[in-house]
Amino acid sequence: MNTEPTHHSDFQSILAHLMALSDRADLPAFVEREPLVLSDDFLAAAQTLAADPSAAVLRERLAWLMDIRQQADQEVPAALQAVLAATTLEELRQVADRWSFTLTDAFIEAVEHLAQQFADAGEQDAAEGLRQRLVALAQLRVYRETWTETPQGKAIFAFLNAEDDAAALSVFHAHRDLLDHPEAQRTLDEVVQGGDPESQRRLERRRALLRYLRSEEHA
Repeated sequence: MNTEPTHHSDFQSILAHLMALSDRADLPAFVEREPLVLSDDFLAAAQTLAADPSAAVLRERLAWLMDIRQQADQEVPAALQAVLAATTLEELRQVADRWSFTLTDAFIEAVEHLAQQFADAGEQDAAEGLRQRLVALAQLRVYRETWTETPQGKAIFAFLNAEDDAAALSVFHAHRDLLDHPEAQRTLDEVVQGGDPESQRRLERRRALLRYLRSEEHA
């Protein structure tokens, strides 16, 4: 698993946070926040420090990391197949919920490489399908890092991905204070993109529905 080179300041910061973990149960969330912790560069540098006889805690943390990395490497093929099978943004979100590493640089670079292999082999449809999924994965990554982590963002995401208009209406009534707001409309209109055609159509329907519901509230 390769990622971008780890700069010295990044290494020191990630190492400090790694050493500050109080329990192995905290490690998955930490890896999701700091995917560079599984990079070749980071692990090699950390293993050099762990050779010090006094670095027992670091050796323990590295053993945890190697377990997670081995598990991720084993699951990459399954995650890739799930990404290939996903046809909507919601399905990709479910893939990312199951395999958080699908939003890391390393995984996205692997998908880019596979798309190029398809293109070089003359399989343009397969290459284009993968590139569409890359766009959607990048969008999900932005969502996770920014607005979807806020209460309003979560309400917008639930409204956008509701099964049908009736379910979206229920979400609106449940989160009226968050969705009956100009910022929620701006997020749907300006920030969120649909990715594949079906997701784009769903997005347009939800944008129109939110405008309608908000206008009814203020009629």
